[in-house]
Amino acid sequence: MDAITGRGAAPRGLRPSNVVALLVALAAFVGGWLAGGPVARAAVGFQEVTGFGSNPGNLRMFTYVPSNGQSGAPVVVLFHGCGGSANGLDTATGWRKYADAYGFTLVMPEQKPENVGSGGIVPHKCFSAWNAEDRTRAGNGEARSVIQMVDHMKREYGADASRVFVTGYSGGGAATNVMLAAYPDVFKAGAVFFGMAYGCADTEDAYFTTGLFGQCSGPLNRSTPQQWGDRVRSAYPGYSGPRPRVQIWHGGSDRLISPRSLDYQRDQWTNVFGFGRTPTSTTTPAPGVTKSVYGNGSVETYLIDGMGHEPPIDPGTGIQNCGSRGSGHDSLCGPYYASHFFGLGS
Repeated sequence: MDAITGRGAAPRGLRPSNVVALLVALAAFVGGWLAGGPVARAAVGFQEVTGFGSNPGNLRMFTYVPSNGQSGAPVVVLFHGCGGSANGLDTATGWRKYADAYGFTLVMPEQKPENVGSGGIVPHKCFSAWNAEDRTRAGNGEARSVIQMVDHMKREYGADASRVFVTGYSGGGAATNVMLAAYPDVFKAGAVFFGMAYGCADTEDAYFTTGLFGQCSGPLNRSTPQQWGDRVRSAYPGYSGPRPRVQIWHGGSDRLISPRSLDYQRDQWTNVFGFGRTPTSTTTPAPGVTKSVYGNGSVETYLIDGMGHEPPIDPGTGIQNCGSRGSGHDSLCGPYYASHFFGLGS
């Protein structure tokens, strides 16, 4: 019998039982395809994806899928910073290296210029972390578009829904906190690189009043840990399930987003978890780097002396190395430690 047409005699050398097994396997594959299930060996590499959903936030979607990051792979959502783009983000930061090494896929949302507010404060592309429509569970904006991107990866690649993570840099770090706050049931953990706390500001004007003396991320902000925590809880009112673990990175010499932002994020997430603000352990994984762990380890911070508003890298050829000279601050490879915090490198 022809395994494709169902007609004709069985090929020479095939037993009837083998033919039946082949037909069963073929039927299962066709059935999964007709049902819209994941197809093995979908497209790999870097590409733009269109038609991933209704896209209420009007974002672009890019992915990087390594050859070993197919069905059942974890997903890491990677946000660019203000003025950035998805193109080259995964290689410049080091995330592609670990996608290849550990077999996870990357989803890279990209902001569109037409989404930028009309106030003229910031002429480049920032994800909206101030607009309730974009940053809350009830909203139907940018955060919802990102969830549709994750859902696309589940449909098309059979991505593991229990291993979805999020990370981002600067304004993308603020977007990372948005996803952790609004969709705690989707993301297992997140890593925020020199970003801002969730709900740092409720208007675009206030959000961009940053820097060492800014009202949002700087020392003039007088919000209490309880108030910071309440802002996260307001993103998904009534949610009582488990919260994603949070890793926070910041440079001690960052003059764009104040190092105080690390403290505010620590206060925010330790309050959400019910931890004290005194670390349970403090170590120095590299010269000038202080790692602090809080509570049961669900919150940890990396403060890097001398690092400005730039990604932490560690050029070299080892698995723990990433980046090239001049592409960031030579200290630690952030994606390596974040991947292990996510449980992807074990």
